[in-house]
Amino acid sequence: MDTSERTKRAKSFEVGAADYERLRPDFPSDLFVDLQSQAGDRLAGRVLEVGAGTGRATLPLARLGATVDVVEPSQDMLDVLGERLRADGLDGRVRSRRARFEDVDPRDRYDVVVAAQSFHWAAPATRWTRLADLVRPDGLAFLFWNGWSLDAQRCDIASVADVYDRLGEGLQPDLDARRSTVGWAQTEIEAEPALQLLSTRTYASPMEVDVHDYLGLIATTSQYDVATPAVRDRLFDALVPVLGPRVALRGRTLFLAVGPNQQ
Repeated sequence: MDTSERTKRAKSFEVGAADYERLRPDFPSDLFVDLQSQAGDRLAGRVLEVGAGTGRATLPLARLGATVDVVEPSQDMLDVLGERLRADGLDGRVRSRRARFEDVDPRDRYDVVVAAQSFHWAAPATRWTRLADLVRPDGLAFLFWNGWSLDAQRCDIASVADVYDRLGEGLQPDLDARRSTVGWAQTEIEAEPALQLLSTRTYASPMEVDVHDYLGLIATTSQYDVATPAVRDRLFDALVPVLGPRVALRGRTLFLAVGPNQQ
């Protein structure tokens, strides 16, 4: 994806926070158990969250007792995040500002850096070097992504693929959980001498949702958000009878723990 396309897709998240909050799946509770176990006392130190969105990771971190500095470029997302924090009485544990990862002062140091469903939007040329600068020598970074794919045992995959071939105009169907694959991140971490990949874990979570909620869910992803309404509407209208009233999904969450390279 070139820089202009990346910027266009990233900016698509500046609106639509209510749908994002309502439709996007939560991260598994076991993930935060693992995060707390690995972070240990670091969670009592300085914690930075990059691209917090509506708080899918922010609220669990605050419930663990962390005080979190949040940077999020979308005011729409920040508004929903603020509402959720106030409703749970956690607003005192979060300091948020409208900013990008690239706006964080590189002289700052954090015990824990978290990026949930967001780090792929950071500038590719500098994201890992910047992360290495921000994590203290004994600190840790946790990066994680939710993904999902149509359950091939319960969905007519061939018919779905045919609809996309005829009407998708380049849009990609959910035939694999590509949002939660490790390949690109692992390759880039290995190329950054200041960082090392400490551990990976994958969490599986089967889901079944109403077909219209499924279409709403995929509409919150960038490729659909930047597609023309006419293409999106034609595609979704054709998918409804193919998918049926309920859509079975294979949820998958990837969790990476990254730290400074001590060698």
